Amino acid sequence: MTRLLPIRGEEPPDDTVLIIRAGVMAPSSVRRTAMDSFEDFGVYLVSVEAVLEGTVETTCRTSPRIGDRYGKIRLSTAGGLRAAGFVLLATFDRPHFDIALPDLSDAVIARLDGCFEAAVPNPGKGRPGIR
Repeated sequence: MTRLLPIRGEEPPDDTVLIIRAGVMAPSSVRRTAMDSFEDFGVYLVSVEAVLEGTVETTCRTSPRIGDRYGKIRLSTAGGLRAAGFVLLATFDRPHFDIALPDLSDAVIARLDGCFEAAVPNPGKGRPGIR
């Protein structure tokens, strides 16, 4: 049974806004998370955080979805994702967004992967959060 996806009523982020994906984005992990969202909401989604205020470190440290849970992160920009044909949806609590995927083909997963820089250590890991 699908639920309604909670969408916030705000403008999409500017092209220069950094987008954080927790983890290394192994294709199997991306597919699994997108399939889970399809079961819940009827659309393939990949969860990300936008750096809307502060820094990447602050966003990682204060995010309940990233925090100390992940050792690595990957970065992109809102503009880079849009240029590759992906849609960013403002979902759940700010600064959370979801990237909508048209399908889970190898080509789509590879295109998404190509939008992100190589994995780097999570700069918020091991630092006290501000919640």
